[in-house]
Amino acid sequence: MSSTYYPLSPTNIPKKLTGLTPSYQFRAFLAILAILLFFILYTAMVVALGYLAYYAIIYDMGKVNKITILLKIGAIAGAVMLFVFTLKFIFKLKNHKFENRIKLEKEKHPKLWSFIHKICEETGAPKPKSIYVDPDVNAYVAYSNMWLSLFLPVRKELTIGMGLTDCLNLSEFKAVISHEFGHFAQRSMKIGSYIISANTIIHDMIFERDKWDDLLDQWRASDIRLSAAAWVITPIIWIIRQMLNLFYQFLNIMYSSLSREMEFNADKVAVSTSGSDAIISALWKLDDGSNNWNSTLNHAYLASQKKMFVKNLYVHNSLVIERGAEKQEELLNQLPDDHRGGKHYFSVSEASKVSMYASHPPNDKREDSAKVPYVVCEEDERSPWLLFGNKEELQEKMTVLLYKQYFAKEVDSTVATEAFEDFIKTETQGTELLEEYDNAFQDRFMHVPEISGLKQAAAKIKEPSSTMLDTLKLELKTLMLPVKEIEVLMAKAQEIAQGTAKENSFSFKGIEYNKKNLESGYTSLLKQREEIFNENFKQWDTSFFALHYVMAEKIGKTAELTNRYQQHDMLSKLYKKITGIKNSILQSLNNLQEREDVTQAQVHSLTQNIKQMADSINDELKALDSISFVPMPNIDTVQELKEAIVEGGIFKREHGNIFENGGFNTMMNRIEIAIQSCQRIDQKSVGSILAFHKELQKQVA
Repeated sequence: MSSTYYPLSPTNIPKKLTGLTPSYQFRAFLAILAILLFFILYTAMVVALGYLAYYAIIYDMGKVNKITILLKIGAIAGAVMLFVFTLKFIFKLKNHKFENRIKLEKEKHPKLWSFIHKICEETGAPKPKSIYVDPDVNAYVAYSNMWLSLFLPVRKELTIGMGLTDCLNLSEFKAVISHEFGHFAQRSMKIGSYIISANTIIHDMIFERDKWDDLLDQWRASDIRLSAAAWVITPIIWIIRQMLNLFYQFLNIMYSSLSREMEFNADKVAVSTSGSDAIISALWKLDDGSNNWNSTLNHAYLASQKKMFVKNLYVHNSLVIERGAEKQEELLNQLPDDHRGGKHYFSVSEASKVSMYASHPPNDKREDSAKVPYVVCEEDERSPWLLFGNKEELQEKMTVLLYKQYFAKEVDSTVATEAFEDFIKTETQGTELLEEYDNAFQDRFMHVPEISGLKQAAAKIKEPSSTMLDTLKLELKTLMLPVKEIEVLMAKAQEIAQGTAKENSFSFKGIEYNKKNLESGYTSLLKQREEIFNENFKQWDTSFFALHYVMAEKIGKTAELTNRYQQHDMLSKLYKKITGIKNSILQSLNNLQEREDVTQAQVHSLTQNIKQMADSINDELKALDSISFVPMPNIDTVQELKEAIVEGGIFKREHGNIFENGGFNTMMNRIEIAIQSCQRIDQKSVGSILAFHKELQKQVA
């Protein structure tokens, strides 16, 4: 173990370990060729259309009359519009402003800067201009000025994710940072700047619609004598966009192919400073690290809805990691030994196919590359946080920034660590009961029978017993079998869509689905699963509720039980209502867009209908006031329940032309969040019911 804060490096590093392979050099050549072709094409287009505008201005009209004047004006206007179309996107190129980063000064973090400079010496990479931290589980390099990087050797910046620092040891951290500095040293990284610039231009020309497009639409809608030129240039614009779309795909295929080679090479750089195992074990830990951090963020967001904030979120993230450390260690020990050395982290049986547009190769291929040859290095198990000066101050500063940037919340006061941990513990209550029932309540609505129907079903049960409950659980497992088969196909469909499946198609009900009709196949699977839930589970639900109703009768708790059932039924209806409103809005919008001629009156009518549909959500929220409310984990009152669904407990109406002022997107975002919140509350309600059932079972036994 190193006696300093810098982990030991390998002693026997093979020659040319980090040398560029012929495959790398060939892909770099193709990417450069693609860039040159684009800029030649783009420059030619700008020059040609610029000359067209110039020629339209200077050409001789000949006879001067109303017709020739209109033709002259139309030609100039059309040519200028085409010229502006090719140029306007250049001005959109700008340096991305990162709002979620904190700059680390050398004076406050001398160990980290020294650590980074030592990695620069080992890798032969230029030193970074600046070092930043952001909240997440990542690390990346970027040019400090994208525009200038196209022409000058601009220095780069390093950003380190604090979530990454939480989940790795010092050797793994060194390997990841060395990997990033491997990119620093790659000259081909500059190709990325050109491709980002080219992609920005092409993407905006193909997909973006702005005031230029609005002007063209208005021009086409004017008198035909004035709009003729607009109708002439419209198909020209369409042809340009289609041509650029093909180039856009070609450019990204070329760069994605090079980017994967760059990752392999950067991994070799990491191996040269930290050995073969460190970079691979870091990759292996990243999934857990991301899941833990996302869990911490989710709980922070939910707690913020109750105006509960903490001073340092990273304390809680560390606690989440500690709770999972034993399981992670167990999984690590279960990994097979690799004949090349160390553990075999990523099995070749995992899907290793990668999309042509993917910028990173699959992890099993990265492991193979990092272990050929295998480089031994002693591992340093200490935390990377020892490199940071006053880590608590930095973590607290990042927590405040995170609340502001991610949740749009200003922190006035904070709660103790124990209070937030209690919130998390309460939030996860009932999850073990959901697992006990084969997760059969996770993706479906429970069929809650009317009280009269519930009493009728209960009357058929003479004496409740644990045997009856065991029988129901066995029946449930049988009911879930076809559901799980469908979900396996759904997972396969998603892998095919992402390009990570070994197979290119799947069969369902005698129909073969591939990438061409994948969406249709996935929709069929969802529909079939929904039909099974609606048709096959209704009787089981009735028997399940009736059994517990009889148990409640025996100890005089039917009122408490039925209150839970009725509350859950109302929450399910609200969930369905909001989901139905979202689908109705999208369908209405789709129907309008399919029409050839859309009038302003039709747009106004749709706007009013959308606003009315959104307003109806408030009627459903008000109806919650009438229920005999039963508290759920972290939801103690009806008002808290409503606020858990929609911020403030009321769905705010958007005013004016929602399709022009951004109101439509704001409204749909609120509806989407409300649907996700309803899903969370649905699971809470189910967990609460199952917990109450558990109490009944104990008392009746």
